[in-house]
Amino acid sequence: MHLMAFSDMAFPADRLTMTFILAVLGTSLVCVVFAQLARHTHKSYFEFWAAAWLYYTMYLLAMVRWEGWNASPLLVMLRQASIGFSATCLLWGGLESSGHMRRRWVLAIGLAVMLAWAYASAFQLQDHVWHTLPTFVLLALASGYVGVFLFQQRKQCRTAPFLTIGFILWGLCNLGLAFLNLRNPAPLPGMAMTGYLALAVLGFCIALGTMLLGLEQARERNDTLLNEFKKGVTQRRLLEQEVSLSEQKYRVLFDSASDAIFLMDLTNFEIVDANESAARLIGVERKTVVGNSFARLCPQLSRSQGSLLENKKLVEDMLNSSSEFSILRQNGGQALCEGSANLVQYQKRPVLQINVREVTERKKMEQQLRQAEKLTALGQLVAGVAHELNNPLAVVMGYAQILSQHGKLEEKVRKNLLKILHESDRAAKIVRNLLTFARPHEPHMTAVDVNRLVSDALETREIQLSGANVRVVRRLASDLPRTKADPNQIEQVLANLVSNAVQALANHSGQRIIEVITEARPRTIRITIADNGPGIPAPVLNKIFDPFFTTKGPGGGTGLGLSICYSIVEEHKGKIWVETEEGRGARFFVELPIVACGDLPPEPLVAIRNRDTVDPQASERRLLIVDDEPGIIEVLREILGENGYHIETASNGTEALARIASQPYDLILSDLCMPEMSGEEFFRALRDRFPHMADRIIFITGDTVSPKSRQFLDETRARWLSKPFNIHEIRHLVVDAFRQEPAVAR
Repeated sequence: MHLMAFSDMAFPADRLTMTFILAVLGTSLVCVVFAQLARHTHKSYFEFWAAAWLYYTMYLLAMVRWEGWNASPLLVMLRQASIGFSATCLLWGGLESSGHMRRRWVLAIGLAVMLAWAYASAFQLQDHVWHTLPTFVLLALASGYVGVFLFQQRKQCRTAPFLTIGFILWGLCNLGLAFLNLRNPAPLPGMAMTGYLALAVLGFCIALGTMLLGLEQARERNDTLLNEFKKGVTQRRLLEQEVSLSEQKYRVLFDSASDAIFLMDLTNFEIVDANESAARLIGVERKTVVGNSFARLCPQLSRSQGSLLENKKLVEDMLNSSSEFSILRQNGGQALCEGSANLVQYQKRPVLQINVREVTERKKMEQQLRQAEKLTALGQLVAGVAHELNNPLAVVMGYAQILSQHGKLEEKVRKNLLKILHESDRAAKIVRNLLTFARPHEPHMTAVDVNRLVSDALETREIQLSGANVRVVRRLASDLPRTKADPNQIEQVLANLVSNAVQALANHSGQRIIEVITEARPRTIRITIADNGPGIPAPVLNKIFDPFFTTKGPGGGTGLGLSICYSIVEEHKGKIWVETEEGRGARFFVELPIVACGDLPPEPLVAIRNRDTVDPQASERRLLIVDDEPGIIEVLREILGENGYHIETASNGTEALARIASQPYDLILSDLCMPEMSGEEFFRALRDRFPHMADRIIFITGDTVSPKSRQFLDETRARWLSKPFNIHEIRHLVVDAFRQEPAVAR
């Protein structure tokens, strides 16, 4: 039967037409569903599947105008091209959905092949088998491939098996209809209606499954977005916690910072926040600082330029132009500070963070350091000239003392000699004070009798006291315990205080009295030196212990005496202070702690003034004097030669060693500072070559404050005498050396 007979019998029928329309609606619905999925999911394989079903819909619509197998070649070409394009797009979408991506030019070649085949089958081939079978086989294979791919996705998508069945059955149904038409060109209306009804049902099933697939993907996407949202919320909370923790750490650092920190609004210099150090710097409570103007605290910022940049530059210029600026305190004082500024965010607005550090104490320390450096330089200078100054002073004082002992001197000459001695002693005291102040040393602690130290200090100032017509009243406690102290330093303190009291009485018209009192207290020994002079004026009372401070005129003093006394007493862990009343004198108090002496021997300083200075065997003893100063040699020769000793001299240590090697000596008096060979080197050479003479040497030095010299004398325990010296002291020291008594230190 001809296809025209099938067409006349099939298409006019109402049921067949309705079935055909249902098939078109099913394929159209699938096309729309895939198009919507492609739009919302942005997945390219849905686009190709939508195109495949669109081409298949075009094929069905072409069937409406089909007039059997003998239809026009152009209509046959359209039918073949629609089926070929549908199969190609369906297969291409399946490849992309399974991840087997291909280049788009391969798709273009496939479509071109399908178009060429449609043309050839319509215009060149006459067999209707080649018109239909190849394209429908390709369509079935593409539909089956998509079904297999969807079946592999059954774990991720619950509707995948349903779609798999739909795609496979749809491809088989199309292939079955093609075979049906090949075997029976004039099929019964019932068979055609059944085929198209099956296509319609499968189309609706595929559309429904595809919609369910879209819903599942939408739900999956929503779940993903929801998880991402929850994750974002969690991350936001974590970030908020980190920000809060950072703010807490910043607040802790801000509040506990040792530097004063001000947060200043650049608009009007208002302080929006400040830490506790800033409040302490100003001297107010912290809440009082906030809200004030920083320009009020800092006089350099009294003017504001107006704009933020200009105000920022004004503050930075203030901090960078000089390393210091002043902050006004609440009590009216000023704190010298240095600082830095940084622009920071505070409550979503820019503010200037100003870190301020007070440098007042540092400046004081720097000033003290500079003063210490000056004193060090002074010590080096004084140490360098002390020996040169003490040598001529020793010669002057020595000859003055020798001349003053002549009994046939006129009284006027004797008084002039005493004046020479007084001024020479004053010069020696100045040098000694400068050395002591510039190069202080640790006290050489030993057991001392404070009453004896007081007596010795008064005796050293006996000439000064008698010359100033001052009467000394002594009230020394008889039950005074011994304590540990440096006898030389304590005697220096007492001598300085007595000398100051004498000078305070210089212009006193009435009776001049100095009262010296010692008393034992529960834990201390108190020494009081009082005078009945004019007293100390109130304006200078707080400065009397400062270095180089003096109320005396030029040449009257160096201002070091009381400062040295203060340093010595502090080194002994004691206290010194003054009580005065203008017009009624001054009372200086020295308190020394009582320290148990244990088995310590008494101090080597002995009272030698009342001992016998005559050596009955002097004519039999030979003395060697070693000094590079001819004046010192001559004065020592004069002093000791009068006692009957045989004196020989050497100008340096090398010459002295040569003399000792040639003849024996009973005693050696050597300078400590000499050229070529110092006193230390001379002593070591003497101990190595003539060990029996190591205990028969007395050193004479003009720099006993030098740590190196003091250490040498302490280690060797050698006898020594400081320049300038008293002739009685040198005579007694020589006699004591022959008596093998402990070392005498003056």
